[in-house]
Amino acid sequence: MNITQRDRDLGTGYAMRPSATRTELTEVGRGTPMGELLRRYWHPIGLVEDATDIPRKVRALGEDLILFRDRQGRAGLLHARCCHRGTTLYYGKVEEDGIRCCYHGWKFDTEGRCLEQPCEPDGGLFKDKVRQPWYPVEERYGLIFAYMGPAEKRPVLPRYECLEKMDDGEFVEADGSSIGGGGPAVIPCNWLQHFENVVDPYHVPVLHGSFSGPQFTNMMASIPEVKFEMSPRGVTVRSIRNQDDGKVFYRVTEAALPTLRVVPNPRVAQFARVESIGWTLPIDDGAFPSTWPAGSSSAATSDGCARNSTASSGGT
Repeated sequence: MNITQRDRDLGTGYAMRPSATRTELTEVGRGTPMGELLRRYWHPIGLVEDATDIPRKVRALGEDLILFRDRQGRAGLLHARCCHRGTTLYYGKVEEDGIRCCYHGWKFDTEGRCLEQPCEPDGGLFKDKVRQPWYPVEERYGLIFAYMGPAEKRPVLPRYECLEKMDDGEFVEADGSSIGGGGPAVIPCNWLQHFENVVDPYHVPVLHGSFSGPQFTNMMASIPEVKFEMSPRGVTVRSIRNQDDGKVFYRVTEAALPTLRVVPNPRVAQFARVESIGWTLPIDDGAFPSTWPAGSSSAATSDGCARNSTASSGGT
């Protein structure tokens, strides 16, 4: 390419600089800087009801996994490919104490121990010497959390006051539809791009307030006065909106790194303590889902939890 100064002065697309990515912040595979950081935390990889006797595909931090629950009620998270011949365990059969590979029948428990090798002499003389890669899981708030890092760095699974202390008639509801991300269940951008949006209050009155009419509530439609604060957890955004009736609408949003987001209900269901929290789980380098208790493709997911009243419709 030969870009001239005239091209630059005209501002045409031909003079546009190539796109660039800060991969040290967005690559999430094992051995990458951010991938290793993320692997020091627990991540919600599904809802409690997602773990059944039918294997379920899970992709998290660039790894393909299988989630299941054996007939004894124990949830397991194993790497998707059998350590014997690489067959996918997605077609495995869940039994009383584990999952059996459909190819040669090797059976693994929820921690990857090989229990049976039916095609081997005497049922498998070396079954104790092999192990299917697995990750620890814990269930809380209606979610299944996984720890995917080194054993010596494994932290305690956190508890959250807003999901522990319930008012009369309240309950915790988990949601894995990425409702907090405002898009599809798998959102086609890297996880950090989503966090940029979490702490951006100025797009709300434009995108959500005027382009297609108010999507939330009229209280959210005005340009706010904003104060950004750094905290040991991440970034806190304090927004003030002066209302026509003289009242002041005060709103606090927080991005607690690396993946926790605390965003008040934009439809202003109530004025109170934290109502819901969510997690942004990087699927791979370019995608994530968003979960509410409430190099690769581009996507992410988000799970989360919300406090709801028995008198409500159950929405978050």
